[in-house]
Amino acid sequence: MERRLYQRIPVQVSAIVTTEDGVRIKVIAVDVSSDGLGVECNIKQRNMITPGGSFVRDGKPVSVFVDLNLSDGNGQLFKIVARCHVVFSRRMSSDQCKIGLRYADIENNNHKWLIRFIEKRLVSD
Repeated sequence: MERRLYQRIPVQVSAIVTTEDGVRIKVIAVDVSSDGLGVECNIKQRNMITPGGSFVRDGKPVSVFVDLNLSDGNGQLFKIVARCHVVFSRRMSSDQCKIGLRYADIENNNHKWLIRFIEKRLVSD
């Protein structure tokens, strides 16, 4: 049963994950919701974001910054920059992984725009 306020909306956009150590990694955002997003990457990238797939460091969730652009459907891109906590890391195939990220803070109060983006996509689907 879906327990989210807003369900996951499928997307296929490039995103940049910046680790706590400042390493920038290009990944693909595959879904967004009001609470977080899912990204796909290869094993090497996953190990840079979550060493060995572990998403807890020093008893706390691994924290990263995510930077992505979403289209409003009218050709205008809207930049989302968020600090996120890693909530899961799953191996999808021999070389592909999915990492679940929960927003801890979205810059410039862009959460309201994200909610409108999700609502608009739900209506159009």
